[in-house]
Amino acid sequence: MIQAPLSIQRSCHIPVNVSECFSAFIGLNPQEYIHHDAIIAPITAIDRPGGHSFTEIGDEQFIDFKGGFRIREELLAFVKDRQFVYRGTGFTQPLLTWLDHAKGSFEFEAEGEGTRLTWRYTFYLKGALGNAVRRAVFNTVIVNFIWDRMMTRTLSNLTQIITLRTLNTGRTE
Repeated sequence: MIQAPLSIQRSCHIPVNVSECFSAFIGLNPQEYIHHDAIIAPITAIDRPGGHSFTEIGDEQFIDFKGGFRIREELLAFVKDRQFVYRGTGFTQPLLTWLDHAKGSFEFEAEGEGTRLTWRYTFYLKGALGNAVRRAVFNTVIVNFIWDRMMTRTLSNLTQIITLRTLNTGRTE
């Protein structure tokens, strides 16, 4: 039995219109923008079987992290210039093995002349003995400390990268 989910979301403003922001984002390799540090292992490789671009529903990718850890992601929804939703399974990192699966989404909305980018992530823990304790530990360590830190810094990275790349290509006014 899966427990009630734990969710986190963070947003940022990117001073680029939605269409350009979405296109720039889709063109990025997650290794370029996902935050890593002494606690969060860096991505070492992304494998997309069949050479898919991760823009078609059902596309999958395997993300490998330093230390031999891995996550499988499957694209569940893709709406150009609006959002994409993905499901993560097969987590091998410590504490993340408590997950049955997770769902993430990146959502793009017009905000003035720019874009509000919102990243949502929902964790679905496996049912097990000691659920209440596991849930409290997971929420404190993974959601409120590690994921919050990673999401906040990743969105800051995305703001800088997308803004600079878009400006450098001369596509904004």
